[in-house]
Amino acid sequence: MFEQLASLIQQHSQQTIADNPAIPNEHNQGVVEELKNVIISKVTGLVTSGQTNKITEMLSSNGETPEAKDMENNFATNIMQKFGINNQVATTIAATLIPGILNALKGNSSVQQILASLGGGGNLADTLSGLGAKFGLDKDGDGDVDLGDLGKMFKF
Repeated sequence: MFEQLASLIQQHSQQTIADNPAIPNEHNQGVVEELKNVIISKVTGLVTSGQTNKITEMLSSNGETPEAKDMENNFATNIMQKFGINNQVATTIAATLIPGILNALKGNSSVQQILASLGGGGNLADTLSGLGAKFGLDKDGDGDVDLGDLGKMFKF
């Protein structure tokens, strides 16, 4: 299922990112990775705060929830800062990609099935931690994604 999610993100981002002349080709993969990071971070945050119902709401709302809008804003801000993409282009890309991926996830399978297969079973928090590790968020190499990784990401 990990391959399906990665493929889904790649498929839904390919035309928008790779074919966009405002994004230099050398940044295409970095922008895709940032998209993955923003999605995983939001979902992980919702689970760890006990708001798993918000995940279902995001998938059923066509991107019209505060959480989905937060992902759009974070993604746009991050690609502006990291890759120098202008505000209007970044905002347009985010407003296209995030709802599109959420909609594709909704039509692909249930959230629980996707997360369980990606994380290898266990409880939902462990599953998301394993998912985050597979997306390269395990910065301290201990097999999970936690506050230690956050410190390594931001060097504090």
